[in-house]
Amino acid sequence: MSNTNNSNNIPSTTTATTTEVTTQNELDDLVSQLRQTINKTDWLEHNTSAKWEQENPELAKQWREAIKNNQTNDSTEQ
Repeated sequence: MSNTNNSNNIPSTTTATTTEVTTQNELDDLVSQLRQTINKTDWLEHNTSAKWEQENPELAKQWREAIKNNQTNDSTEQ
């Protein structure tokens, strides 16, 4: 996070609060735990994108349309 010191208009950096750091550490720990659990099990072998598409055809269709629209928007912005 940065702001500008008004006395000399030099950008200065502020440090993250303890709460922000703690929350980030907790999120990092959760992601690490998830990654370890997935890697130690055969979860990915059973839960494939094809299986998800079969179980959620309407949501898969919406997902593909959203990606297509986003790609179209990205190319027109450049």
